[in-house]
Amino acid sequence: MSDNLELEYKYRADDIKLSDFINMMANVAVEERLDTSSWDYYFWSGQDEDEFLRYRESDNPELTIKKKIKNTNNWKRVELDLPIDKDRISVELVKEWCEALGYKENFRIYKSCFIFWTNNVNYVYYIVYNDNMKELGRFVEVEVNKDRIPDLMKSYNDIAKMAEGIRQPIAVTGDWKEAEASDEANKLMKEAEKLLPENIIKKAEEELKSIGLSPQNRMKKSLWELFRKLNKGEQI
Repeated sequence: MSDNLELEYKYRADDIKLSDFINMMANVAVEERLDTSSWDYYFWSGQDEDEFLRYRESDNPELTIKKKIKNTNNWKRVELDLPIDKDRISVELVKEWCEALGYKENFRIYKSCFIFWTNNVNYVYYIVYNDNMKELGRFVEVEVNKDRIPDLMKSYNDIAKMAEGIRQPIAVTGDWKEAEASDEANKLMKEAEKLLPENIIKKAEEELKSIGLSPQNRMKKSLWELFRKLNKGEQI
């Protein structure tokens, strides 16, 4: 699995109070919290509707390229972040750089985010505004921490190899019967499968039931798909 893979579920939360989300997080093993706001600038080449650049203007600015892997879902995407020195960058320079690659600004939004990190995932409640500070919507996300994916996959592969070793022909000593070895291997694989990022995010999603969100509420569109302007002169 690529280190640059984004695994997240997103939900509309216009009817969910921020206070209810924060109360929910009080029952989760949170390791860190961050309240932050920033402008996000979206750039598009005018060609592939599923690929775009996003510049996040913040204390830790990033230029990110995003691309959907499948048209059937929006929760698994390529996301490659390029950290930028905040003392050497400006929005104007980013625009010039993107335009040199054939990408022009499509829209911008302002986000107020309330982020809670656990060991393997992060939960976010955020409010989106347009460039006139008109509120456009509220959203909740749960995402696998990208920096944890390599370690999770390594642990999964290590346990899977152990299980495969147990499944090999039993030594002549006959200490274990084949059926017992098979049961032990199956137990190991069940534990290994809990470490797969796809299963971790599904488990984390269960916490959202307390505020009325379930798999059926997952959004099919990203913010890019919600707010992009495919025709000149469109407004968000």
